[in-house]
Amino acid sequence: MSLILSQKLLALAYQQPRIKPENVQSLAGLTSQEVIVLIHLADDLTAVEIAKAMRIKPKSIANYKERIADKLYLGGCRALRRFAIQHQEFLHLLKKEVMK
Repeated sequence: MSLILSQKLLALAYQQPRIKPENVQSLAGLTSQEVIVLIHLADDLTAVEIAKAMRIKPKSIANYKERIADKLYLGGCRALRRFAIQHQEFLHLLKKEVMK
């Protein structure tokens, strides 16, 4: 993730009391593409739908999901989807910054 995007992430996170500091640090370690995948997961899109939106292969989405789950210390793709949905409000705020 770029330095500017990381700074925006931190600024947004401190405005959201429900976000744990360790989650913010982990999110800051994601690439921009990984953040976009996480945002799409929060929107409850399937891997195929995310792949179409990002114009990449569904297998790439599966790889992204595994890497994101590892970076966020989650137990797999189901836990990742749960995390994304639980943090949906925050991720939508972040989406505005990422999609600029």
